[in-house]
Formats: sequence, structure tokens, C-alpha cells
Amino acid sequence: MKKVLFIDRDGTIITEPLDEQVDTFEDLRFLPGVITALSRISAETDYEMVMVTNQDGLGTPSFPEESFWPPHNKVIQILEGEGIRFAEVFIDRTFPEDNAPTRKPGTAMLTRYLASGIELESSYVIGDRVTDIGLAKNLGCKAIYISDKKHPDAVLSTRDWNDIYMFLKAIPRR
Repeated sequence: MKKVLFIDRDGTIITEPLDEQVDTFEDLRFLPGVITALSRISAETDYEMVMVTNQDGLGTPSFPEESFWPPHNKVIQILEGEGIRFAEVFIDRTFPEDNAPTRKPGTAMLTRYLASGIELESSYVIGDRVTDIGLAKNLGCKAIYISDKKHPDAVLSTRDWNDIYMFLKAIPRR
């Protein structure tokens, strides 16, 4: 069975603008150290990487597809150029008020993927919101919280991607 890093996108890999939509190239900025750390994690650990992101109303007039995909595809292209590949990318398009089971912290959008055999107790959700910690709890894995604040349900709280790399690297490979 495989170990997985379920990684949020906005606020975790790239910065999140005030309107919470990365819909222009001007909005696209990576968090400091994220590319180097993810590249090292990819090369030096045995975790499979999966992107899991809520994109409120993607495909509606408030967040048209044609605004989302160019910056998103550029993120994926830049990361792949540094050896960082996501086995899967899961995007929930619902609004919070929809209370959809596919929206984090719900796990329904991962049902098919989870059926492929995941070692959840050795896997992590990495994200910047309490919903990411909730996703980890609902999956039965651990949480790494991108924040200056500590969270009792997170095994690590930090804004420094090098800390995340060192934490994951210290875990023995199998």
C-alpha cells in the first residue's frame, strides 16, 4: 500500500489572494521554499503526491473555467519541471453553503482514489485551513498545518516548507 501526501493548493503551494481566486497570472505566486521542498520530498521520500483543492464555484459566472485553467496549468507545469508530479488532482467546485460531501473536509471526492489502497495511518494532509485538518481527521491520516498558529490536531504547524521537508525526510522509508 502507498503512503500519500494530500496537498492543498491555494495558501499551501501558491499564495491565496484576497478574493480567494487565482484567476490571473498576476495572482500566481508560489509560497517561499515550496518548489525546493516539494522537489526534495518527491526525490527523497516514498510518498505519492495528490492535490486536493476547493475552488468555490469553478465553472460558474463568478469563477469561469477560462480564468482558472491557465494559471492552474502553469502551476502544474512549473512543478513538473522540478520533478514534482501529482498522481491525481482533485478539485471540488461547490460553494461552502452547498454542504457537498465532496468538499473538504468531506472525503467523497477521494472515494475512487482511496479504493486503490492507501496506507492512511502513514499519510498526511498538508494545508493552510482548518478544513484541511478536518480532512486529515476524516481520512484517518495526520495533518501538517501551514500556519504560524499551533493546532492540537496537527503533527506540525509551520509556514516554512523546509520544516515540512525535514519532518517528512526524518520518517524512515520502507
